[in-house]
Order: sequence, then structure tokens, then C-alpha cells
Amino acid sequence: MATLRAGYALEASTPCGVREGESAVEFQRIGILNIGEMGYHWARLLAARGAEPLTCAAGRSEATRQRCDEAPVRQVESVERLVEEADLVVSIVVPSAALEVARSVADAAAAVKRRGLPFLEANAISPMTAEAARTELERGGAVYVDGCIIGSARRLEKAAVYVSGPEAERLVPLRELGLPIRVLGDGATQASAFKVVYAGFTKGLAGLFTELLTGAHKLGLLEPILERYEESFPGLPGKASGPVTSLRLHAARRSEEMAELADTFRHAGLEPVVTPAIERLLKAVAAAEEAHRPTHRDEVGSLMETVEGFAEHGLLAASEEMGKGADAKEGTDTEEGADTEA
Repeated sequence: MATLRAGYALEASTPCGVREGESAVEFQRIGILNIGEMGYHWARLLAARGAEPLTCAAGRSEATRQRCDEAPVRQVESVERLVEEADLVVSIVVPSAALEVARSVADAAAAVKRRGLPFLEANAISPMTAEAARTELERGGAVYVDGCIIGSARRLEKAAVYVSGPEAERLVPLRELGLPIRVLGDGATQASAFKVVYAGFTKGLAGLFTELLTGAHKLGLLEPILERYEESFPGLPGKASGPVTSLRLHAARRSEEMAELADTFRHAGLEPVVTPAIERLLKAVAAAEEAHRPTHRDEVGSLMETVEGFAEHGLLAASEEMGKGADAKEGTDTEEGADTEA
């Protein structure tokens, strides 16, 4: 096994399209849309390995531009210019923006007559949204690869990037750039389905833990219940801390992921029960934290501080209006879910 820098390793077999001793020269300029937290850490890793990350930051926030400068990421003036220069385009956005990004790349590829550009769809979206994105990309002449990211943006070396579809093997050489690529199978939207089911577990546990701890705080039992959880399930409070505290930043996006999962199950002929409830809880967290949202991950606070803040900011506070809202939501879950992504 050939060992790479920072502890990455290649499989014993030679990656598709790359002879032993060669680097992944096919992917030296990689377009990333957009440079949020995950995109920023992808860009840093790629730049450190000698690749050139690109993005189109037109219309983006000053915070995005600062992340581009820090990574660093070369900014181009248009998506058309991006698809002309990039060897690969990766979409890493909130679910509700995934189809829009796919359309913009498809339109740009068609406009500049760039055919065969690989496009990695790496968002937490339903297989139906992924299929719609694939249709758009193929219309524009791009090559669609379904994908998903499992793991923390800050610890990409411990994460996994699953890919699927007929062209998935084309991305195996990205391992040489430090990206932990795993080929899941030949299914055109298999990786997207994998992601939303996995997200249901992680976000579901975070949502359940948030509700339980907020209730425990209200009952004056937060510290003893955390102690009991630790005794009964060693390590659980520590493992749950990150997913719960990060809801202060990411609850809205994670609620979109639950909507995508609910749509996936409905499309498969199932009627989800827990998933829509977690979606509503995460939306409630986002609403409660809207006026208190930290600007950076380092500002979210400890688990105890986060739960106390949730309670102070009115999370799960009972009221007649909230009851009416919940009743109305119960009647429109299917319709609203169809319009939402994460």
C-alpha cells in the first residue's frame, strides 16, 4: 500500500485512469460551489495537496469572500468561466440550493459548449432531487456523479466521500488529493439515498437529545440526567455534545435534510412518523436561535450552555399559537416536504 501525506493511503489496486507513479492530474483545477464551512475545508485540503480550488463568488457574502481568501480559493467572475477552467465541479450547498446549482452549471456548460465536465453532487438530498439534478446536468452536456459526504468538515481525514453511478470510478483518483473516496455502487442516485438515511440517524439523535435535555433543564434535572446518561451509556453525552451544540449554527439546514428524508420514504411507499417530527423540532431550534445565532463554530458554547440557551430562547415553550401552528403543519407535511431540500 502506498502511503500518502497526512496519513492517507491508496488502495493496493491502481485508481481508474491513473498509472502507478502518476498523480491525479485529471483533477488539478476543482470548482467548488459554494465556499461554506464544508466547501472551505475541502478547498484547504485540495490547496494543501497542490490542486487549485476555484469558485464563483459573485453575489456571495463578505464572509464567503473571506473564506476564499483564507483557504485560498481563486474566485472567477461567472459560472461560465468556472466550467471553462475546472476539471471537476463539486456542489456543496444547502439542500434547497442543490437543484439551482445543478441548473446553473448545466446552463453554463451548454453556453460555453463544455461537454464531458464531471460534476459531483455532494449534497444531502433525496434521490428524486438527485435525479432532477442529473437530468439538468446531462442536458447541459456534463457528466453527473452522485455523491455524499459523511463526517465533519473539520476532520475530513476521518470522513468519507461516497460516490455512485456509472461514472463514479472516474473520481477514485481524488484519493491522491486527500479526499477519502468510496465507490458505493452503480446506482445513479444511490449515494444520495445513503446520505439522507444516514442523516436521519445523526440528526434524529441530536433532535431527540435536544428535546430531552431541554425538558430536563425545565424540570431542574439537567445535570443529574447527564450524569445518569453517562453511567448508563458511557461516552454518550460527549458524543452528542457536538451535534446538539452545532444546531445553533446549522438547525435550518438540518431540518431541510429531514424533509428530504421524509420525501424519500414517501416516494418509496412509506409514511414516516419520526422524521417529520425531527424536522419540526429542528425548525423550532432555528427559529429560537435566529436572534442569537453565533457567527462562528467556536462561539457556540458547551452542551450545558447550549441547552440552557435553548430554554431561555423559548424552545419548546407551549402556547396556544404554537399549538395551532403544529396542527396546521400536521395537515401539510407532505406538500411542504415536496418543496424543501437540505
